[in-house]
Amino acid sequence: MTDHTSSIRPNFSEYQVIIAEDEPMATKLAQGALKLMGFRRIFHAADGLKALKLLNELNGDVQLIVSDWNMPEINGLEFLRAVRKTYPKMRFVMLTGNANKDFVIAARKYGVDAYIAKPFTPDQLKSKVEAIFKL
Repeated sequence: MTDHTSSIRPNFSEYQVIIAEDEPMATKLAQGALKLMGFRRIFHAADGLKALKLLNELNGDVQLIVSDWNMPEINGLEFLRAVRKTYPKMRFVMLTGNANKDFVIAARKYGVDAYIAKPFTPDQLKSKVEAIFKL
């Protein structure tokens, strides 16, 4: 008997995503890549504090967060730390213009699922999202 569940792709159109990003071009790029993957319920916040409020307004019913590292109010690392306190299993991708060793160590310490250096391509985001959903 074969296990068919491993080949079933999640229905991304039912998933809710928050993009926390203050750069309009990076936001558009991430939204476009996610739409191509089938995500339809994409929410945007221009900073980490607004993203945290949005996550709470959605009662944590979010399957993916794509967050910039360097944002006003609270940065991506502070946002990640706040998310992990309440939602330890939330899938979280961090975008950064400065992917140095210290960034990687700090992001991993707080449980980031994946990170992408800016500028990024839609294929890079697609690849990271597929990896964290184990597709």
